[in-house]
Amino acid sequence: MKVACALITHLRIKAELKRQPHLGDLPTIIVDRTQTRPLVIDSSPGVAVAPGTTLEQALVLRPNAVALEADESHYRRVFRQVLAALLGISDRVEDADLGIAYVGIDGLEQMYGGEARLVTTLLNAIPRWLNPRIGVGEGKFPALVAARASQALGATRVPLDPAAFLAPYPVDLLPVSTGTREALHRFGLHTLGQIAAMSPALLVDRFGHEGWQAWTLARGNDESLLIPLRHEEAVMERTSLPFSSTSLELLQVASDTLLRRAYARPEIRGRYAGKVHLECAVFRAAPWQKSIAFQEGVNRWERASFIVRSRLEAEPPGVPVDDLTLTLADFTGESGAQLGLLPEVQETRQQQLAEVERRLQTRVPGAPTLYRVVNVAPWHPAPEMRAVQAPLDQTGGGFRPLLAPVPVLVREHPDHRPEAVRVGSHWRRVDRIAERWSFDLWWLPRPLTRTYYRVDREDGRQVVLFRDQREDRWYQQGR
Repeated sequence: MKVACALITHLRIKAELKRQPHLGDLPTIIVDRTQTRPLVIDSSPGVAVAPGTTLEQALVLRPNAVALEADESHYRRVFRQVLAALLGISDRVEDADLGIAYVGIDGLEQMYGGEARLVTTLLNAIPRWLNPRIGVGEGKFPALVAARASQALGATRVPLDPAAFLAPYPVDLLPVSTGTREALHRFGLHTLGQIAAMSPALLVDRFGHEGWQAWTLARGNDESLLIPLRHEEAVMERTSLPFSSTSLELLQVASDTLLRRAYARPEIRGRYAGKVHLECAVFRAAPWQKSIAFQEGVNRWERASFIVRSRLEAEPPGVPVDDLTLTLADFTGESGAQLGLLPEVQETRQQQLAEVERRLQTRVPGAPTLYRVVNVAPWHPAPEMRAVQAPLDQTGGGFRPLLAPVPVLVREHPDHRPEAVRVGSHWRRVDRIAERWSFDLWWLPRPLTRTYYRVDREDGRQVVLFRDQREDRWYQQGR
């Protein structure tokens, strides 16, 4: 069985660098805090901190390292996109582990004009920033070792003598228990070549089935079957929230936005979804997830919205969330008649406004031009978290706070009271402080400690300023 192994080393680190480019070349470690003690599960190349090292030990070894909380949900999303791309080339793709996929390529060479072009197609299907490697061999284990032998964005083919090819590689690559690997090292068996040279009877007598498995794999014989993924057609949409929030209304508006985007996708137009899966990132905790099965297929976002909103009201996350990923699946061509349409008048008006937005976009392409204001947490002490602006045409664009703070330059009194505000190229004196108040929301995922001032400037304008005591910076609340 000819197999290609697609290998992405340090996938977690690469995924974090992609969404946090400012980390650059900083030594970085990713920590899993779900265990009894925080453990390192990945590190940037050159950091030399092995997986399984405690966070305390890692910081002793590399005191300047940046420690990030593991976001397994995000890493799985990244890898699912890789698997989906590989499924577009072969219908036999196995999800072996995070960053390791096996692809059955028997019979595909002629379709792609030869093995070399097929391997190039596999490499090109995976985003280049992941620096994938490909190994090709007769069996999964030889292909995996060949992939590890490859350079980034390169490929290696196991030669006709697989045992000779595998001989110099360490026994740590064998898929056997940690105890067996440690015992092999104690017996002086450090390479696959040394394992292959042993009598299989001696290995079986000492290690049982794992001894036989180690011997056959070291000789390049891997007859284990490739277990292909069940191809499940799904449509995924994701949006970031403007701030961490427990607001149910904000989450419902976000779900509406993603449902409209999903149902607007050309590939599912006229089809009926059987279920929807919601997933939210939670600060320093496992993601919140909820799967909702529709009793009958749903082919309109309005019907899906009624069902999703009802479930969210009954079972809200109850914790501050940062984003929302929505996946529609179980598509059929059958009709559905689930109740819950929005009132016809309201629906018609929304369609008319959406049409106006689309016409405006033809004249002023780019960001959305029409927004609606949604109150999400009117009780919140931070004004920018009380309401958001949601694009009217929800097939594109994202949310933004209604009263986003704007950085300003302020001359302070020694007791930190504002004395003057920079407006353009001029300083405007503060004539009067009409009101002052403070709050310290230390329990939030991103704590807020602010002192607010409603001031009258010398030009007659009244504005609201606040000093962020955690950042030691001044902002104007809105414009």
